[in-house]
Amino acid sequence: MASNLPTWAMEKVTVGDRGRVEQAYRRKTLQIVWPDDKGLRRWAREQGWPAPWFSFHERFIKKMLESDTNFALALSASGIGLMIPVQRYVFSEEELHELDVAYAERSWRWLVESLREIRRAVEADVVVEIDGQQLKSFGSFYTWAHGRYHVLEDGYDPWIGDDRA
Repeated sequence: MASNLPTWAMEKVTVGDRGRVEQAYRRKTLQIVWPDDKGLRRWAREQGWPAPWFSFHERFIKKMLESDTNFALALSASGIGLMIPVQRYVFSEEELHELDVAYAERSWRWLVESLREIRRAVEADVVVEIDGQQLKSFGSFYTWAHGRYHVLEDGYDPWIGDDRA
């Protein structure tokens, strides 16, 4: 399972993050770096965990999230790497300036992709603080983006919610 969130919106998981990992897994915002499958299956069998050929990854995650003990063991010894959305991200003045410069220069492609990243982070429940505002929902993102970059409305409607472009 791979998330399409930007790296700035992600953080490495710690032992105390099991609840946030469960939530991210359900929401499909969990980024997982799997170690070698053969070695991971061997490790799982050594722990007495299921290691079936079919649905191994799903079964592994289910077993890992079953308890704090399993979660801590998997994080420390299995080789799996997990990243979850940050709870809050504050855009710096420099980052905002880059967006404004792209808008002024009509560098639409870069600006639109940058705005998509912000939108995807907000949709993953990252509170994005930018330009003195807290973006907590698609609606607040849309209001902010179109208020600041209003020319994008003219002919660039698909950018706001379309990740296929």
